[in-house]
Amino acid sequence: MEKTGLLYEVFKSVYNIDLGRKGFATDGGEHQGRLFYESGISSAMFCFQEAQAAGDCELLILAEETFLQQELHFFEAEDTITLNSLT
Repeated sequence: MEKTGLLYEVFKSVYNIDLGRKGFATDGGEHQGRLFYESGISSAMFCFQEAQAAGDCELLILAEETFLQQELHFFEAEDTITLNSLT
């Protein structure tokens, strides 16, 4: 997978993970939240496996940095556990 496509997939993965988290916190949205969350996690794992298989350290670091930046962008300010983990 080329660099731009990989980073776009990482972005979409984090977006789906965030939608999933928000679904978990919504009455009646738990099922849809789980689907988004699992899809995002699965997609992120695939992206990291692709970056690792390419044997390109820069690509792997870029994928990780993109993931972390997007997580920081989407996290809720009240979620101190996530903030501590990301920083």
